[in-house]
Amino acid sequence: MSSIEFRFLVEYLLCTIDCNPDKPMPRDLPAWPQVDRSLATGEHPYLKVLPAAKSSPALARITALPATRDRLLERARVQIRGDQGYAFVDVDVPCIVLSEWYFRSGSDRDLYLDLLHELTHLRQLDEGLDLWDERFAYVDRPTEIEGYAVAIEEGRRLGMTSEDIADHLAAPWMTADETARLLAHVDGFLATGVLPNLAAAKIPAPRRSRRPW
Repeated sequence: MSSIEFRFLVEYLLCTIDCNPDKPMPRDLPAWPQVDRSLATGEHPYLKVLPAAKSSPALARITALPATRDRLLERARVQIRGDQGYAFVDVDVPCIVLSEWYFRSGSDRDLYLDLLHELTHLRQLDEGLDLWDERFAYVDRPTEIEGYAVAIEEGRRLGMTSEDIADHLAAPWMTADETARLLAHVDGFLATGVLPNLAAAKIPAPRRSRRPW
């Protein structure tokens, strides 16, 4: 990945979620997307950030095995740090990182969907997959396709419209064709359970750590 491509990726991570406080948001969310905003900066168990996460139907998409699901939730950690960006997995810890600005100002729905996406990445990391695999374009990377699929499926369950989904996927560094390809990958995976490029992604290759901020 070139420095220009990486800069575009950072811009995408910064622009994926619309945190505009004036945008109407659903008021009838169930308990499990509710985020505990009282937490201080620092590291916290995932279940402190999302106390009702065990009730989320999205967990069955992340892993179908209850024992694996419980272990993933109990081990997952979230660091609230920094004043820029949104969310990513720090593979060197490993943990989910939320910027403090996003944690304080983002909507419960957006934070919840991002936390599901990143929890999926923690499971993938446990399985030995490279979350920053440079052999694949971002929209073709199986780890990202699965992460977005978990979030989009749950977003639709919570009442997100096609326009909401398009906003969630929109990125300044992706063309309309690339965005459409990502959504096609997501919908194909949700329909068939088959992730594009997964077999190739399981073949070991040199890795480099990435931190968007």
